[in-house]
Amino acid sequence: MGLFVTLEDAAAEETARLRDAGALAQDTGVAASGGSPTRLRVFDLHCDTLDRLAFHGDASVPGGFAEHDANPPAGRLDTLADNDAHISLARTAAYDWCQCFAAFVPDEVRGDAAWGLFERVRAVWERELEQCVDRLASVRRMADVDAAHAAGRTSGLLTVEGASFLEDDGAAEARLDALAEAGVRMVTLTWNGPNALGSGNDTEEGLTAFGRACVRELERRGIVVDVSHLNVAGFKDACDAAARPFAASHSNARAVCEHPRNLADWQLRELADRGGIVGLNFCRDFLSDAHADPTPDDVLRHVDHVLETADEDVLALGSDYDGCDVPSWLDPCDQVGGLHALLARQFGRTVADKAFFDNAAAFFARAEARQA
Repeated sequence: MGLFVTLEDAAAEETARLRDAGALAQDTGVAASGGSPTRLRVFDLHCDTLDRLAFHGDASVPGGFAEHDANPPAGRLDTLADNDAHISLARTAAYDWCQCFAAFVPDEVRGDAAWGLFERVRAVWERELEQCVDRLASVRRMADVDAAHAAGRTSGLLTVEGASFLEDDGAAEARLDALAEAGVRMVTLTWNGPNALGSGNDTEEGLTAFGRACVRELERRGIVVDVSHLNVAGFKDACDAAARPFAASHSNARAVCEHPRNLADWQLRELADRGGIVGLNFCRDFLSDAHADPTPDDVLRHVDHVLETADEDVLALGSDYDGCDVPSWLDPCDQVGGLHALLARQFGRTVADKAFFDNAAAFFARAEARQA
């Protein structure tokens, strides 16, 4: 098919163009969204970069971050500004980039201990917002995203992956309120295993009664429910409990790659019917059963299947950067320009723009409108 060559050419061309545009904007003081139409817009629904920064070198925290990050040189996982992670502000600077930064809480930790991990990650987020104030903006509304990009800053939404700090006890309501006050915009109910809300894809049980109640409580506070990581029973229970559209922030098509973290066709259609979105996950294991380093063809097959099964208003990006191994041609994050160029050539610029930014922005804008 020749797509790998096409992608390499597209990636080189797009990356050079965007870097030149970013340099021009810095040299001339041109606002990102208001004055530079050459900048590509990116809205990524999921990454684990904050956890890598928060838990680097701390072997006491489950989840594998300390082991995975044993080799980067000292100081290279200290800040969002510039680092050896997948995502840094130095790399996103050439784009109008909106990033959902997840606070990931491992299955093994529950209750107060889990809440302590969330607070550690949130503290890193607050520190980075203060230290990188000229390059990073916390956003809660889509108007904030536009303002951040017009000022040449990367925009970021705080999210949660694995809400095991919520238990059926006296602390749950206060913690739900604290999430809303902290600006959390989306919560993945479980990780791969069970917690008090329900069960992830490594198990077979669905949501608990407490979990179904928490779906409604999250919605009441304007926090998007995220069904990535749920098993089939949990997904069905979320459908029954939810009154508002929800997201699968980082999941692919199971018909293309038979992995339990991916979504069956009926789930893709359910999300489409409910006005939800699906974030294309770059995890190698979720992209291909056949290739250790998935090719552009592998990614295109997922995109094509989601477009055919759902529609072009459902597909978004959910990279899972810094939470998994990604294809070499998408590593690190500033390589996504080549993916956009490839999608534009294969499916048209409108579809590429929708997947890269417009669908996620519209989804969160609708969520705001329902909350108002």
